[in-house]
This record gives sequence, structure tokens and C-alpha cells, in this order.
Amino acid sequence: MIKVVDIVYHTHSGITNPLQVLDKHAPSLGFANYIREEIRIEFIIHMNYEGFKKINGNSYAFFRSRNRFWHIPLRTHRYIKNQNPNIVIVEGLGFPLQLIFLKWLLGKKCRVFVQHHGEKPFSGIKGFIQKIADYYINCYLFTSLKNATEWINKKIIKNPYKCREVLEASTHFKRMDRSKCQARLGITGNYNFLWVGRLNNNKDPITVLNAFRKFGLYHPNARLYMIFQEEDLLEAINEKIRQSVVLEDAVKLIGKVDHSDLVYWYSAVNFYISGSHKEGSGYALLEAMACGCIPVVTAIPSFEKITSVGKYGFLFPPGDDDALALQLENLKNLNIDSYRQKVESWFRESLSFKSIADSLGRVFNQV
Repeated sequence: MIKVVDIVYHTHSGITNPLQVLDKHAPSLGFANYIREEIRIEFIIHMNYEGFKKINGNSYAFFRSRNRFWHIPLRTHRYIKNQNPNIVIVEGLGFPLQLIFLKWLLGKKCRVFVQHHGEKPFSGIKGFIQKIADYYINCYLFTSLKNATEWINKKIIKNPYKCREVLEASTHFKRMDRSKCQARLGITGNYNFLWVGRLNNNKDPITVLNAFRKFGLYHPNARLYMIFQEEDLLEAINEKIRQSVVLEDAVKLIGKVDHSDLVYWYSAVNFYISGSHKEGSGYALLEAMACGCIPVVTAIPSFEKITSVGKYGFLFPPGDDDALALQLENLKNLNIDSYRQKVESWFRESLSFKSIADSLGRVFNQV
């Protein structure tokens, strides 16, 4: 029996309900129900609550801590040592000092894995400590090995062969009846595109709007629905829409939507669109593909990995609205129903929680 402890150092200090925290971490911890029988896993989570719970057959230990770079959660570490794990998975690369202290406590026999969640390398003294932490890490898990490049170039990761590809998250979403979802949301037609994400420079909604304006000139029935939580560029977006008759008719700014309601949107539209310049994974993309939504997304490492380099979607260079407009034009010859089924099948086979659990099992045996 392989004993595994999965620890989230980040502290949700404002939350006292364990179920609320688990809901936040569901995309990255949902693989637990698919772990093989010879692996026993326990999750350690920090929040404003302490206790132990068994939920859906999985074990969770909750501790209080602080979100400070120099803070070492000693009670958490003593508890982990008492579990005598063979493997510890640290969620995120932003806690190198805590990892070093934990490894010292656990000794040489315990293997330490770290799962990348989109973090960037630190600079200065914190970056130096990340370099030290590398000596104590046996394996790095990245959605795409290309995401490890900047860590290797900065010499934080000295041995590239310690890096493995394991998806950081997935979803339980499943496609719902399309006609019912369209009736619920008031959507018609086949050329409906969905944006889900922040309105900021990294997500780059301006490039998407520029391309959609060109595409909409020849496809007046196309619609772009934009769901967003943060509104950094909302004023600029409204101004761009006002300047274009095409966009005024085509773009529907939906705003905030409860996460549980997103499944209706993914099921109602045929295409998911993103202009992201950098992502550790792509939660919204995964949710969309689980519902058979066809991706039209940027050719960044994580999206290339998730779409199998465009085999299950359409890719364009970040910031290139002409290339995006061309990809949108290419969709007119697509057998939409057949392609949706292909995307959904690919998700079940390679992007689901079960596939994550299988990948982890293989890496555990290798390392």
C-alpha cells in the first residue's frame, strides 16, 4: 500500500466551513475517487477551522495557518510525519520554505512531488530558496512540459527529467440536452461562441472582439456571449462595441453567472473561445470540452496539451486577431455535431479525473 499525503499550504483564512473550501479545490482534488486501490491518499487543507472529516470516502485533515512566506505550520508538519507517508504532493510551487522544512522532518525515504498551478518563479531571496527547495523535490507535475521552461531557464529546476506531464485539474461537468439549454438561455442558431474568464490583458478580450468584428461582417448570425467576473477592461470593451455595428449586434455581455449554471451555457453553445496569453491549465476550457463545446483557443502550452495540439480544437497565436478571424472562417465547413462528440470523447479518455488518477499512478511507480 502506497501512502500519499496531498497538502495545500495556501490558507483560506476567511472560511470556516470545510465543505466550502473543498468546493473551491474540487477541480484539483477531484481525482481522489479514481485513485487505484493500492494507493491510500489523505488531503491536508489550511483554513479557519481545525478537525478531521471523511467525505465521500476520502480523508481530510484541516489546520489553521497563515499565508506568509516565512511561516512554517509546525502542527501540520507533525501530523504529516505521524502518517508516515511514502509520497507527499505539495499543491503549488509558491511554498518552498515550508517544503524544505517538511522534507527535513520526513527524511530521505519520503518522495516529494510538487504540482504546478500556474505560479511564476520568484526573484531575489525567495527565488534563491526555490532553488534550494529543488534539491528536496523528486518530481514536478506540469499540465504541459512547456510550462516548466521558465523554471528550467531560471535554474530553479536543475534537472528537467524530474518534470512530468499530469493535468492539474478537471471537472465533473457533463453535456446536457442542447435544445433545453438553448430554450432556458434564449439562444438560437449554430454559430454561438462563449467566453468565460476575466476581462484583463492576459485573457485578451480585445483580440477576440477584433477578430469577431471581421468574422461577423460575413456571418451576421454569429453571436459571442461573454461571461466574466472581473471587469478590468469592461470600459474599453464597451467602447469597442459602441464603435462597431457588427459587435453591437453580435456581442452579448452576460457578466457574472453562478458556477453551477455554466454547464447550461457550455451545453447550449457550440464553441468556446479564449484569447489567453498564459495559463497554468485552463479550467473553463476543460469544463467546456466536458460538455462537447468546441475550443477556439490560443496556441499556448497548456491549451496545446489539452487540445492535443489542435486535434480537438482550433488554435491561433496569442494576440493575432487576423489568425483568429481565419480560424473562425474555417468553422463554416465543420460538421459541428460530429466534432462536438469527438471533443467530448477526448475529454473522457484523456482529461477526466480518472485520467489524472491514472497518470498519477504511473508517475508514482516511476519515481
